[in-house]
Amino acid sequence: MTILRFSCKIKTQEQQPYVNPNLDPVLLVPGVGGSMLNAVDDRNGTEERVWVSVLAAECKMKTKLWSRYNPSTGKTESLDPNTRIMVPGDRNGLYAIDNLDPDLLIGSESVYYFHDMIIQMLKWGYQEGKTLFGFGFDFRQSNRLQETMDRLAAKLESVYNAAGGKKIDIITHSMGGLLVKCFMCLHSDIFEKYVKNWIAICAPFQGK
Repeated sequence: MTILRFSCKIKTQEQQPYVNPNLDPVLLVPGVGGSMLNAVDDRNGTEERVWVSVLAAECKMKTKLWSRYNPSTGKTESLDPNTRIMVPGDRNGLYAIDNLDPDLLIGSESVYYFHDMIIQMLKWGYQEGKTLFGFGFDFRQSNRLQETMDRLAAKLESVYNAAGGKKIDIITHSMGGLLVKCFMCLHSDIFEKYVKNWIAICAPFQGK
């Protein structure tokens, strides 16, 4: 007697994440130490993360991130003349302010910054690149650095356009609040054009 066996694979439809189309766009801005920093070697273009890099912290801090203030440029510059520090812009700016050291497998929650907030906001219906964005910055620099102000102005415009002309809700933490306050004072016209609400968490407005 021959027994025929048939296997049937039922393809289940992949569940799509919940999306709320009525949400205003949100821009997350971290504080001191809350942005990844990459070192770019201007000689060959290679790029590596130097903040945060727990497993190679001492070596990379000394060789790439140690810096001094240059009064002629108004910038804090690496002691290595061939090194340029930059903030990665992946995932619409969220990558640099999410998990600050993705290579750390054990105890990774110790280097979470906006990670838990991002996860929760995605559950609420926010979308990366549509209604959820990040703005990491080189926290070694002055908040008044024109380069940072220009980057923030460009970021606000790009978020506004990506969200279909909706004004932006900004959420800042710590020194991120001082950065946005500085921008608001220096570029009030741009701030009023693109920003709807601003929530400042633990901002040291009184210098504390």
